[in-house]
Amino acid sequence: MVKVVFFDIDGTLFSTSANRVPEDACEAVAALRARGIRVVIATGRHPIELDGAHLEGMAFDGYAAANGQMCLDGARQLFAGCPIPAQGTHALAGLYERKEMLLWFFSETESFTNFADEGLFAMAEDVSGVRPAVRPYEGETLYQAVAFVSEDDEPALAALLPGCSLQRWGTEGVDIIAESGGKVDGMKAFLSRFGCMPEECMAFGDQRNDLDMLRFAGIGVAMGNATPAVKQAADYVTASVDSGGVVRALEHFGVLERGWRTLA
Repeated sequence: MVKVVFFDIDGTLFSTSANRVPEDACEAVAALRARGIRVVIATGRHPIELDGAHLEGMAFDGYAAANGQMCLDGARQLFAGCPIPAQGTHALAGLYERKEMLLWFFSETESFTNFADEGLFAMAEDVSGVRPAVRPYEGETLYQAVAFVSEDDEPALAALLPGCSLQRWGTEGVDIIAESGGKVDGMKAFLSRFGCMPEECMAFGDQRNDLDMLRFAGIGVAMGNATPAVKQAADYVTASVDSGGVVRALEHFGVLERGWRTLA
Protein backbone atom coordinates (compact mmCIF):
# COMPACT_ATOMS: atom_id res chain seq x y z
CA MET A 1 0.00 0.00 0.00
CA VAL A 2 1.40 3.39 -1.00
CA LYS A 3 1.54 5.77 1.96
CA VAL A 4 3.94 8.44 0.62
CA VAL A 5 4.44 9.83 -2.89
CA PHE A 6 7.59 11.80 -3.77
CA PHE A 7 7.54 14.16 -6.75
CA ASP A 8 10.44 15.80 -8.52
CA ILE A 9 9.39 19.27 -9.72
CA ASP A 10 10.86 20.34 -13.06
CA GLY A 11 9.70 18.18 -15.94
CA THR A 12 7.77 15.96 -13.55
CA LEU A 13 5.14 17.88 -11.59
CA PHE A 14 5.90 21.26 -13.16
CA SER A 15 5.54 21.70 -16.91
CA THR A 16 8.51 23.69 -18.16
CA SER A 17 6.76 24.32 -21.47
CA ALA A 18 3.58 25.70 -19.88
CA ASN A 19 5.44 27.24 -16.91
CA ARG A 20 2.93 25.82 -14.44
CA VAL A 21 1.71 22.66 -12.76
CA PRO A 22 -1.09 21.27 -14.97
CA GLU A 23 -4.55 21.28 -13.42
CA ASP A 24 -4.85 17.49 -13.45
CA ALA A 25 -1.59 17.16 -11.49
CA CYS A 26 -2.78 19.78 -8.97
CA GLU A 27 -6.02 17.85 -8.50
CA ALA A 28 -4.14 14.57 -8.11
CA VAL A 29 -1.94 15.96 -5.33
CA ALA A 30 -5.00 17.23 -3.47
CA ALA A 31 -6.77 13.88 -3.96
CA LEU A 32 -3.80 11.95 -2.58
CA ARG A 33 -3.69 14.06 0.56
CA ALA A 34 -7.47 13.81 0.98
CA ARG A 35 -7.01 10.02 1.08
CA GLY A 36 -4.37 10.28 3.81
CA ILE A 37 -1.41 9.70 1.49
CA ARG A 38 1.55 11.95 2.23
CA VAL A 39 2.90 13.99 -0.67
CA VAL A 40 6.49 15.26 -0.58
CA ILE A 41 8.44 17.33 -3.09
CA ALA A 42 11.91 15.89 -3.86
CA THR A 43 13.77 18.44 -5.94
CA GLY A 44 17.16 19.79 -6.87
CA ARG A 45 15.77 23.25 -6.17
CA HIS A 46 16.92 25.06 -3.05
CA PRO A 47 14.11 26.24 -0.71
CA ILE A 48 14.47 29.82 -1.98
CA GLU A 49 13.65 28.51 -5.47
CA LEU A 50 10.44 26.70 -4.57
CA ASP A 51 8.17 29.67 -5.25
CA GLY A 52 9.41 29.80 -8.82
CA ALA A 53 7.68 26.47 -9.47
CA HIS A 54 4.28 28.14 -9.09
CA LEU A 55 3.03 25.77 -6.40
CA GLU A 56 0.57 28.37 -5.13
CA GLY A 57 -2.64 26.84 -3.86
CA MET A 58 -1.01 23.42 -3.47
CA ALA A 59 -0.28 21.88 -0.08
CA PHE A 60 2.48 19.35 0.58
CA ASP A 61 3.55 17.36 3.60
CA GLY A 62 7.18 18.31 3.13
CA TYR A 63 10.02 19.22 0.82
CA ALA A 64 13.26 17.30 0.28
CA ALA A 65 14.99 20.29 -1.29
CA ALA A 66 18.52 20.79 -2.64
CA ASN A 67 18.60 17.16 -3.82
CA GLY A 68 17.49 15.93 -0.41
CA GLN A 69 20.09 17.92 1.54
CA MET A 70 17.50 20.20 3.16
CA CYS A 71 14.34 18.58 4.53
CA LEU A 72 11.51 20.96 5.31
CA ASP A 73 8.13 20.24 6.83
CA GLY A 74 4.87 21.35 5.27
CA ALA A 75 5.38 24.86 6.68
CA ARG A 76 8.84 24.95 5.04
CA GLN A 77 10.71 24.77 8.34
CA LEU A 78 14.04 22.93 8.17
CA PHE A 79 14.08 19.79 10.33
CA ALA A 80 17.01 17.86 8.83
CA GLY A 81 20.01 18.76 6.70
CA CYS A 82 23.21 17.39 5.19
CA PRO A 83 25.66 20.17 4.27
CA ILE A 84 28.71 19.71 2.06
CA PRO A 85 31.57 18.45 4.28
CA ALA A 86 34.57 20.60 5.19
CA GLN A 87 37.00 19.10 2.67
CA GLY A 88 34.55 19.54 -0.18
CA THR A 89 33.71 23.07 0.89
CA HIS A 90 37.42 23.94 1.03
CA ALA A 91 37.97 22.65 -2.50
CA LEU A 92 34.91 24.48 -3.79
CA ALA A 93 36.03 27.69 -2.11
CA GLY A 94 39.35 27.52 -3.95
CA LEU A 95 37.65 27.04 -7.32
CA TYR A 96 35.24 29.84 -6.50
CA GLU A 97 37.95 32.31 -5.52
CA ARG A 98 40.18 31.46 -8.48
CA LYS A 99 37.19 31.80 -10.82
CA GLU A 100 38.17 28.66 -12.69
CA MET A 101 34.52 28.12 -13.64
CA LEU A 102 31.11 29.62 -13.05
CA LEU A 103 29.91 28.49 -9.62
CA TRP A 104 26.64 29.18 -7.84
CA PHE A 105 26.63 28.56 -4.07
CA PHE A 106 23.65 27.97 -1.77
CA SER A 107 23.77 28.47 1.98
CA GLU A 108 20.72 27.83 4.17
CA THR A 109 19.03 31.10 3.27
CA GLU A 110 20.69 32.67 0.21
CA SER A 111 22.57 32.11 -3.03
CA PHE A 112 25.60 33.84 -4.55
CA THR A 113 27.99 33.44 -7.45
CA ASN A 114 31.56 34.21 -8.46
CA PHE A 115 30.73 35.74 -11.86
CA ALA A 116 28.30 38.32 -13.16
CA ASP A 117 26.92 36.01 -15.81
CA GLU A 118 23.79 37.04 -17.68
CA GLY A 119 22.93 33.44 -18.57
CA LEU A 120 22.98 32.49 -14.90
CA PHE A 121 20.97 35.56 -13.92
CA ALA A 122 18.33 34.73 -16.53
CA MET A 123 18.17 31.12 -15.32
CA ALA A 124 17.91 32.13 -11.67
CA GLU A 125 15.18 34.67 -12.33
CA ASP A 126 13.28 32.18 -14.47
CA VAL A 127 13.50 29.45 -11.83
CA SER A 128 12.99 31.48 -8.67
CA GLY A 129 12.69 35.18 -9.44
CA VAL A 130 15.74 35.72 -7.22
CA ARG A 131 19.01 36.92 -8.76
CA PRO A 132 22.08 35.63 -6.87
CA ALA A 133 24.50 38.15 -5.43
CA VAL A 134 27.95 38.43 -6.98
CA ARG A 135 30.30 38.38 -4.01
CA PRO A 136 33.17 36.51 -2.36
CA TYR A 137 32.52 33.32 -0.44
CA GLU A 138 32.59 34.20 3.27
CA GLY A 139 32.70 30.78 4.91
CA GLU A 140 28.99 30.01 5.08
CA THR A 141 27.80 26.43 5.49
CA LEU A 142 26.97 25.20 2.00
CA TYR A 143 24.15 22.79 1.29
CA GLN A 144 24.53 22.79 -2.47
CA ALA A 145 26.55 24.31 -5.29
CA VAL A 146 25.99 24.39 -9.03
CA ALA A 147 28.88 24.12 -11.48
CA PHE A 148 28.28 24.93 -15.11
CA VAL A 149 30.38 22.26 -16.79
CA SER A 150 29.82 19.86 -19.68
CA GLU A 151 29.40 16.14 -19.21
CA ASP A 152 32.89 15.65 -20.67
CA ASP A 153 34.40 17.90 -17.96
CA GLU A 154 32.38 16.38 -15.14
CA PRO A 155 34.85 13.56 -14.18
CA ALA A 156 37.73 16.03 -13.81
CA LEU A 157 35.62 18.26 -11.56
CA ALA A 158 34.50 15.31 -9.44
CA ALA A 159 38.15 14.36 -8.85
CA LEU A 160 38.78 17.81 -7.35
CA LEU A 161 35.93 17.61 -4.82
CA PRO A 162 36.50 15.10 -1.99
CA GLY A 163 33.41 14.18 -0.03
CA CYS A 164 31.10 15.44 -2.76
CA SER A 165 28.66 13.93 -5.22
CA LEU A 166 27.74 15.44 -8.59
CA GLN A 167 24.10 15.25 -9.67
CA ARG A 168 23.52 16.25 -13.29
CA TRP A 169 20.23 18.04 -13.92
CA GLY A 170 20.72 18.85 -17.61
CA THR A 171 23.31 19.53 -20.28
CA GLU A 172 24.30 22.87 -18.76
CA GLY A 173 25.59 21.80 -15.40
CA VAL A 174 25.58 19.73 -12.21
CA ASP A 175 24.46 20.11 -8.63
CA ILE A 176 27.20 19.46 -6.08
CA ILE A 177 26.12 17.99 -2.75
CA ALA A 178 27.56 15.90 0.08
CA GLU A 179 28.75 12.47 -1.07
CA SER A 180 26.59 10.84 1.59
CA GLY A 181 23.51 12.72 0.41
CA GLY A 182 21.07 12.71 -2.46
CA LYS A 183 17.33 12.53 -2.89
CA VAL A 184 17.30 9.10 -1.25
CA ASP A 185 18.84 10.62 1.87
CA GLY A 186 15.97 13.10 2.00
CA MET A 187 13.43 10.33 1.35
CA LYS A 188 14.78 8.34 4.28
CA ALA A 189 14.39 11.34 6.58
CA PHE A 190 10.74 11.66 5.61
CA LEU A 191 10.01 7.94 5.82
CA SER A 192 11.47 7.93 9.33
CA ARG A 193 9.40 10.99 10.22
CA PHE A 194 6.21 9.39 8.89
CA GLY A 195 6.94 5.89 10.17
CA CYS A 196 6.86 4.33 6.69
CA MET A 197 8.96 1.77 4.80
CA PRO A 198 10.57 2.24 1.35
CA GLU A 199 8.16 -0.29 -0.16
CA GLU A 200 5.29 1.96 0.94
CA CYS A 201 6.41 4.89 -1.17
CA MET A 202 6.17 5.90 -4.82
CA ALA A 203 8.45 8.33 -6.61
CA PHE A 204 8.20 10.29 -9.87
CA GLY A 205 11.18 11.74 -11.78
CA ASP A 206 12.72 12.49 -15.15
CA GLN A 207 16.43 13.38 -14.84
CA ARG A 208 19.67 11.70 -13.79
CA ASN A 209 19.45 13.10 -10.27
CA ASP A 210 16.22 11.08 -9.88
CA LEU A 211 17.77 7.69 -10.67
CA ASP A 212 18.51 6.59 -7.11
CA MET A 213 15.16 7.89 -5.92
CA LEU A 214 13.25 5.77 -8.43
CA ARG A 215 15.33 2.69 -7.61
CA PHE A 216 14.84 3.17 -3.86
CA ALA A 217 11.07 3.65 -3.93
CA GLY A 218 8.69 0.73 -3.84
CA ILE A 219 7.35 2.06 -7.14
CA GLY A 220 9.57 4.25 -9.34
CA VAL A 221 7.84 6.14 -12.15
CA ALA A 222 9.68 7.80 -15.05
CA MET A 223 7.91 10.56 -16.92
CA GLY A 224 7.48 10.24 -20.68
CA ASN A 225 10.01 13.05 -21.15
CA ALA A 226 12.59 11.32 -18.91
CA THR A 227 16.10 10.47 -20.06
CA PRO A 228 16.65 6.90 -21.35
CA ALA A 229 18.60 5.94 -18.22
CA VAL A 230 15.78 7.08 -15.95
CA LYS A 231 13.22 5.17 -17.99
CA GLN A 232 15.35 2.04 -17.77
CA ALA A 233 15.64 2.36 -13.98
CA ALA A 234 11.91 2.86 -13.44
CA ASP A 235 9.24 0.30 -12.68
CA TYR A 236 6.84 2.14 -14.97
CA VAL A 237 7.14 4.75 -17.71
CA THR A 238 4.17 7.11 -17.91
CA ALA A 239 3.30 9.97 -20.25
CA SER A 240 4.80 13.45 -19.93
CA VAL A 241 3.39 15.84 -17.34
CA ASP A 242 1.75 17.78 -20.17
CA SER A 243 -0.06 14.62 -21.31
CA GLY A 244 -1.48 13.57 -17.95
CA GLY A 245 1.44 11.39 -16.92
CA VAL A 246 1.04 11.93 -13.18
CA VAL A 247 -2.62 10.88 -13.16
CA ARG A 248 -2.02 7.97 -15.55
CA ALA A 249 0.61 6.41 -13.26
CA LEU A 250 -1.41 6.93 -10.06
CA GLU A 251 -4.42 5.27 -11.67
CA HIS A 252 -2.31 2.48 -13.19
CA PHE A 253 -1.12 1.41 -9.73
CA GLY A 254 -4.50 1.99 -8.09
CA VAL A 255 -3.19 4.74 -5.82
CA LEU A 256 -6.07 6.81 -7.17
CA GLU A 257 -9.07 4.82 -8.26
CA ARG A 258 -10.35 5.34 -11.79
CA GLY A 259 -13.12 7.90 -11.80
CA TRP A 260 -11.68 9.59 -8.70
CA ARG A 261 -12.41 13.04 -10.11
CA THR A 262 -16.16 12.42 -9.95
CA LEU A 263 -15.76 11.50 -6.28
CA ALA A 264 -13.83 14.63 -5.36
